[in-house]
Amino acid sequence: MSTLYFPYHMHTMLSSGTTNIDSITHYQQYVDAAKACGMTGLCISEHGNTFAWVKKKEAIEKAGMKYVHGVEAYITEDNNQSEKKHRDNYHCVLMARNYAGVKEINKLVSRSYTRTDNHFYYMPRIFMDELSATSENIIVTSACLGGVLNNGTDEARERMLCFMAQNKERCYLEIQHHDIPEQIEYNKYLYNVSKATGIPLIVATDTHALDKSQMEGRAVLQKAKDVRFANEDKMDLTFKTPEELDECWRKQGSLPMSVVEEAKANSRSRSEERRVGKECRS
Repeated sequence: MSTLYFPYHMHTMLSSGTTNIDSITHYQQYVDAAKACGMTGLCISEHGNTFAWVKKKEAIEKAGMKYVHGVEAYITEDNNQSEKKHRDNYHCVLMARNYAGVKEINKLVSRSYTRTDNHFYYMPRIFMDELSATSENIIVTSACLGGVLNNGTDEARERMLCFMAQNKERCYLEIQHHDIPEQIEYNKYLYNVSKATGIPLIVATDTHALDKSQMEGRAVLQKAKDVRFANEDKMDLTFKTPEELDECWRKQGSLPMSVVEEAKANSRSRSEERRVGKECRS
């Protein structure tokens, strides 16, 4: 029997409020699917926003699962002293370990929409300086192929790796199951980085749809808007049961399954941290 994983890198239709036609899935559909699989926790990390997070919390906890507060943020090397804005906007997943982390993430996200400095540029952005200053209440993962470690400049990659190595008790290198050459090579790179630095690996799915029919609906709307995201054509961005995810990893074959299992265990440990308490309010 396949072991459970913790779904934390997920997008609903609310991500489309930041990124054009990113998903057409309602969060309740993920909640129902996760409950049917016996999942113990769920984190929905929208692109650049925390829209309806209280409603999501209520739905997840009503289903008997733990709610984990998160966002897939856009990170920039710019800061408010930069003379010129750069459209770097690297991806990075942030998750709250407790209620203090919830408030910290919400403050970062709110600030990222500021248009009177260099925060907002095409996307709501968090400065790399701000990421480095996050507290132990925030968990950080390297996210997808759009993250700093794959897409960043040499300086940005060095800064990110240094930050993660210094905070390896709360930072993770995110491996994914997508069966494309870029992801396979990236997984191998992250595995080697993990062995060299001690920064642990974590399994994520980067889910954008419940099933294939919703992926088709998403594709139709993207075509109508002339929207296309790089590398997605051959990715499987649908929700995965534990059994389906294991099969994807075996098919991809980038890493030993023992390594994948350890990274899945790291994801579950994130969902087992102290529950965000009843003091959470909108």
